[in-house]
Amino acid sequence: MKVTLVVHGVVQGVGYRNLVRGAAMKHKVRGFVRNVRDGSVEIVAVGEEDSLRTFEEEIKVSDRYGPQVMHVERVDQGPGSDSEYEDFRIEHDKKI
Repeated sequence: MKVTLVVHGVVQGVGYRNLVRGAAMKHKVRGFVRNVRDGSVEIVAVGEEDSLRTFEEEIKVSDRYGPQVMHVERVDQGPGSDSEYEDFRIEHDKKI
């Protein structure tokens, strides 16, 4: 399965992409995470449905001195290919 998530809140400049990458590795999720110019973070994740659900719950953090996720929006989901991504990486910012 493949999902695209957009995360809103205080999620840029606070180590959130590294937190997401660590959760992805823990749950054997492949794909990428990147900042979006509007202040949100975009995540494309591929994996087993149960792993993706657990991953999504883990990235909903609220740390007083770090990331403060206000809302995680599923903007797309569908079948994913096992060969689409080899690992989970942090990409450069999206220019929109």
